Amino acid sequence: MALTPRLVQTCLEALPSRVNPPAMEAAALCLVDSLAVAYAAYDEAPINMLRATSTVGGHSGASSVIAYGDRAQPAEAALVNGTMISLQLFDDNHELMRGHPSAPLLPAVLAMGEVADISLTEALEAFIVGYEVECRLGQLLNPAHYEFGWHATATQGTMAAAVASGLILRLDATAMAHTLGIAASLASGIRRNFGSMTMSLHSGHAASSGVRAAQLAQQGFTADPMVFDHARGYGQMFSSEWSPEVAEQQLAQWGLPFMLLEPGPTFKLFPCGRPTLFGVDAAMAIQQQHGIVPSDVRHISCDVSYMYPRTLIHSRPNNGFQGKTSLEYCVAASLVDGRPTQASFSDAAVRRPQILDLIERTEVRVPAHLSEDVPAVRKAPFEQPVTVTIETHDGRRLSHTIHDHKGSPRNPASKTDLRQKFIDCAGAHLPAVRVQGILDHIASGDASVRSLMALLPVR
Repeated sequence: MALTPRLVQTCLEALPSRVNPPAMEAAALCLVDSLAVAYAAYDEAPINMLRATSTVGGHSGASSVIAYGDRAQPAEAALVNGTMISLQLFDDNHELMRGHPSAPLLPAVLAMGEVADISLTEALEAFIVGYEVECRLGQLLNPAHYEFGWHATATQGTMAAAVASGLILRLDATAMAHTLGIAASLASGIRRNFGSMTMSLHSGHAASSGVRAAQLAQQGFTADPMVFDHARGYGQMFSSEWSPEVAEQQLAQWGLPFMLLEPGPTFKLFPCGRPTLFGVDAAMAIQQQHGIVPSDVRHISCDVSYMYPRTLIHSRPNNGFQGKTSLEYCVAASLVDGRPTQASFSDAAVRRPQILDLIERTEVRVPAHLSEDVPAVRKAPFEQPVTVTIETHDGRRLSHTIHDHKGSPRNPASKTDLRQKFIDCAGAHLPAVRVQGILDHIASGDASVRSLMALLPVR
C-alpha cells in the first residue's frame, strides 16, 4: 500500500483506537488554555477587522465565535477563532511540531463539532488525532521546512485541521484522501510575517482551510488522493528532507505514545514567543537572585542557538506585535516590569525610553557550540540552553542559564497554573461565577460542543 492510503488508514482506524484517558486529560488542558488566550484577544482591533471582512457578525450560521456570540459558517468561525487564539502569542507550543498545535486545530474541531452536535469527548478524540498528525509531520519535514521560512503552525496545522474535521464528518477513506489533497494546496504561511497581525492569521487560515477541505470532500470535490506520494507532493514541496520511506516506517509508531503526552505541549505563562521564554526566565532569575534594577545594567548578552536571530527578527521592535518576537525586548521587559505581562506588549510599552536604552545595551550572540554546524543543535535549535549575562556598572558579571523554561514539558506548568491563566484571561471579561462555570462544564464529562460554546459569549 502507498503512503497516503496508509496514512489515511492510520488516522481513521489506528489512532482513534489508541486514544486513552491520559491523552483525553491532556487534550482538555489544551482546550482550557486555548479558550483562555482567545479571551485575551477579545475586542482587539485585528479580530474586529477580521470579523468585519468575513461573514461573521450576525446570528445565522452553524458555528460560534468564541466570546463574541457571533454565528457563521464553520470555515468562517474557525478563521476568527484560530486568529483569536494566536493573536497574543500566548497559545501552546510543541517542540517537535516546531509550532503551535492547538490554534490551527481546535477551532476546526469546535466549528465542526458544533455542526455535528457531538460531545466534547468526541471532539477531543478528533483533536488528539489531529494533534498527532501535525506533530509527526513536524518530525518528517523539519528542520529544512522551518529553516526555509515556512511557518509550521500554518502548513502542518492545515493538515491537522483537515484530518480532525474529516473524522468529525465521518468521512470514508476515499473522501479523507481527497480532504488531504485539497488541504495540501491550501496550506501556507511564511515566517517573514512574524511580529505582525498576519502571524496570528496563519492559525485562523489553517483552521478554516482544514474545515473547508473536509466539507468539500464530503460533497465529492476532488483532489489528488495520493498527495503524500510521488513528485511534487506535500512532503517534497515543503522539505528537502522529506522521505516517503521514512514516513512509512514511522506510521506504525504514531500514537505510541501520542505526542500530546510525550514529550507533550509547552504551555506559556507569559504572552510572547516561545523562544523568548528562555531569556525571560534567565533575566528574571538574575533580577530575583541579585536584586538588580535596570539602571544597574551596563551590558546584556544573550547566548542562543543559530535559529534565534533567524526567527526573532525584530531586534529593535516598533510595536507590541514585534515586541512579542524580540528577544531583546522580552529580556528588557522582564527587567523593567518584573515579568512580561499583556500590558508589556502595548505599542506604547515597547517604546518606553528605559526599554529602548536596555535594548541598545543588549547583544544576541551565537557561540560555536550552538551553531548550525552542530547536528544536534540543527535538529533541535529551540531546545538548546540560553544564557543571559548582565554586566553592571559596578563591575559585576551575573549569568544564568536556562535549559528548560517554565511551562515546557521538562519544567511543566501545573494544572493550577493553567487554571489561574484561564481565570485571569476570561475574568477580564466575565464575572467570576461564569468563569468557574465554564471550567466546571469542561470538567463535567457530559458536555457537548454546543453547550460549551453557548457558555462563552461576553454579554
